[in-house]
Amino acid sequence: MATIGICMGIVKIAGAAKVVYSARAFGVSDGADAYFIAFLVVSFFGDTLAGSIHSAMLPTFVESREREGLALAQQLYQSVMARAGIVLFAVAAVLFLTAHLAMRPFASSFAAPKFALTCSLFRVMLPMLPIAAIATVWRSILNTDGRFALPTLSVAATPLISIFFLWRFAQSWGIYSLAWGSTVGAAIEASMLAVMMLHRGFVISPRWHASTAALKQVLAQYWPVLAGIFLLGGAPLIDQSIAAMLGAGSVSALQYGTRVTVVLTAIGPGAVATAIFPHFSKLVVDGADLRHSLRSYASIILAITIPVIAGLMLFSQPIVRLFFQRGQFDPAATHIVASVQRFSLLQIPSAMVMALVLRLISSMKANHLLFSAALLFGTLNLALDVALSRFMGVAGIALSSAITQLVTMLYLLLLMRTRLPASLNLSPSRAAVSR
Repeated sequence: MATIGICMGIVKIAGAAKVVYSARAFGVSDGADAYFIAFLVVSFFGDTLAGSIHSAMLPTFVESREREGLALAQQLYQSVMARAGIVLFAVAAVLFLTAHLAMRPFASSFAAPKFALTCSLFRVMLPMLPIAAIATVWRSILNTDGRFALPTLSVAATPLISIFFLWRFAQSWGIYSLAWGSTVGAAIEASMLAVMMLHRGFVISPRWHASTAALKQVLAQYWPVLAGIFLLGGAPLIDQSIAAMLGAGSVSALQYGTRVTVVLTAIGPGAVATAIFPHFSKLVVDGADLRHSLRSYASIILAITIPVIAGLMLFSQPIVRLFFQRGQFDPAATHIVASVQRFSLLQIPSAMVMALVLRLISSMKANHLLFSAALLFGTLNLALDVALSRFMGVAGIALSSAITQLVTMLYLLLLMRTRLPASLNLSPSRAAVSR
């Protein structure tokens, strides 16, 4: 966890640097709003369709490798990669042709020129979808092989290339420099993972093998994970859509104000989820005591996280002033963004624990539990966004996310206690019977 946390910290510092340079170049402008909405929608589809592969495939890959050998496990991930690549390419093609329809729910309040710009930026970044599918499979395999640092650091390619494009082409290309930088960066990131796979002796070419029991198990787990991530991952889209209704610059203010939270979420929950997933999957195969592991990790995480978050909230305005108040970013924007940041930080402790719970559920192949939790998350988030933004403006959206995160985490724990009480202490075969 420490290794991944440090590496993800470096990655998110690179991402934060991209946002800082973007803020100095474009401020809280229409162009910045258009880019952030377009990038967020592309990221949503990538995280949902490609990110679900990780949770669905990794436990089955570990089980197949441990019980049937590496050769059959390799056939499994080649099959998954082939199917995922085709599906994500098809989705990207459809979205390219229907960009105006796809973007309408998220940018309907934009004026016509701003909406057209958003759709154009969206099309530029759509190649990231099939690239994300392949990269997700490669990163998952490297994680099961005990390789965490370099696969994690490879994610920094996208923000670093974006910064380069921003520095080199911002004057001539405007906001398109960020869109092209994101797409080229994703391609370079995937290339780096390919080199790592070859270095470890893995085959990187996808192959359409015949359907097997393991592949059917991955597909069976994929759909509930997809539904869960679709609703959970839709929260930023809901947040940004509500922010778009609050006036010019609100989308940018929400993006800047949640940047520290995004960095800490990657360092904290992101590191926990990445490190613990192969470990939990192995514990499930071995029939270890999962309840004790969950309780121990959660206690340590909360003891470290809560004091840190309290300190960051206290110094929220100086942090924003230090990193953002330059160029087009004025003191009035600092006040708004600091307020957003302060409420956004509240979600970190519950997000840390929820990362543990989600990975444990996926390791136990109980992803069917995610759907009801995700439905609660999406519904509550939308309701609180609308209600709190009326009284608190864009800061209310950040507070909504914190409340929703806490309630959903408690609900998931309740589901585990009521639906999987025996499975937490049983071997995989007996746990499957109890489910």
